[in-house]
Amino acid sequence: MRNSHIVLTLNISVTHLFVPGWISVSSSESQTVEVQSGEDVTLMCSGMDENLKVRYWLKVVKGADIQCVSAMTNPTSTVRYHDGFSNHTFTMSSNTSTIFLKVRSVDLNKSGIYYCGFNKDGHPFLTTIHLKIKAATLVSMILGGLTLLLVMVVIGLGAKIRKLQTGMFYNVLFIAFVNYFEFLSIHVTFRSKAKRREPEPNVLYGATR
Repeated sequence: MRNSHIVLTLNISVTHLFVPGWISVSSSESQTVEVQSGEDVTLMCSGMDENLKVRYWLKVVKGADIQCVSAMTNPTSTVRYHDGFSNHTFTMSSNTSTIFLKVRSVDLNKSGIYYCGFNKDGHPFLTTIHLKIKAATLVSMILGGLTLLLVMVVIGLGAKIRKLQTGMFYNVLFIAFVNYFEFLSIHVTFRSKAKRREPEPNVLYGATR
């Protein structure tokens, strides 16, 4: 029930985030975090009082709308995740002075503006964090192209080697068969001549003078 009250309070507060005097956002606390697409990243903000109760993460969605990502009452309390922000993708944690938010497999939908916030004296204080996806650099593109070319060359060489090995095998097999049949032919011919030269026991041979 208490967690539901926290989320309800945050949702009400979010609708008034940009009302003058309602919140405090320090420009010195603004951060920019860049990450490669598909990588994990951990966002953080520090400087909190250990006696602070409610701490949370917000995100700008659909251009200007702001939604609560997650919230907790103290460093050891259960984290409450808002609808649309699964704990399989976002993991919030905190100690006495720092709030963390781990974002897994960052893509275009997960990039954008995040607010790390806490309530003090009845007012929310926010740190702005811009999560950006790094653009592919020219060097990365060249290395990627060279890697792909190298893989294609290796595959092509492997296919040629297998083809050559197969051809050599059949050549050796053919030569072996030819040699074997030649051996059989010579052996049979020799035996036939030897049989023709043997004297018949029932024939009387005479010498002519």
